[in-house]
Amino acid sequence: MALRSETKLIHPRIHPLVELDSVFFRRDLEIARDVQRASFPQQTPAIPGLTCASFYQPAHIVGGDYYDFLPLADGTWGIAIGDVSGKGIGAALVMASLQASLRAQALHAPTGIETVMRNVNQLVCESSPEHFFASLFYGEYQPATRILNYVNAGHNPPIVLRRNDDGCEILLLKPGGVPVGALEGSQYTCKTFQLEIGDVLVAYTDGITESENSVGDPFGQEGLEKTLCSCADRDPQESLQHILNELAAYSAGRSQRDDITLVVMQARA
Repeated sequence: MALRSETKLIHPRIHPLVELDSVFFRRDLEIARDVQRASFPQQTPAIPGLTCASFYQPAHIVGGDYYDFLPLADGTWGIAIGDVSGKGIGAALVMASLQASLRAQALHAPTGIETVMRNVNQLVCESSPEHFFASLFYGEYQPATRILNYVNAGHNPPIVLRRNDDGCEILLLKPGGVPVGALEGSQYTCKTFQLEIGDVLVAYTDGITESENSVGDPFGQEGLEKTLCSCADRDPQESLQHILNELAAYSAGRSQRDDITLVVMQARA
């Protein structure tokens, strides 16, 4: 009679210290999430002549997207939105460095927007690994004149929606420099845009435009512009919610792959 050979599968027990490390790591991530969320604006800024709404949702517990509103000494307001390369903890750490650098330069060393960006670029270069950099749009808005001076360092161009007799006109605040942290010694050129009463300014990260539908097609710049043009007579909060609803419907059934940040502003009298 032949003997049957049996193979028993032994499931090794996870060592208690490994389980404990996992618990501590999860807790640390949750603390990092809370710290990061606390670093974002906690309420809608009271910018004269500008109504604002904003949304941020990381793809993971922490993310690399960034936005901020900075009250400057002369009554001007700094408006920033950025996107660090990569995702997760590394991107979140670089984002924190970027945020601290921009705040320090804009709030405490008012030397002009081009100098601010040049200094921020150098600081990010010095404090980040070589493969990390960040697209960054930074503008300084003058409420009395509705003038926006800005530098777009490789970021998705914010969209200005201007209504006219023919419907709506789309204006783009296009990039004029490389992302910060990409090249030491980078120079940046300031541009000026005159907002008109009723103009809607939409700044966003590529988590919006790169969201995909069930067959892998991205929402895209065209999809965002089309959605904006359908936001007739909506205030910024309603427009923001409409964009998010359209994005959710478009990407239904697909998991979020990138951080999503959206800021909608409208010039008013």
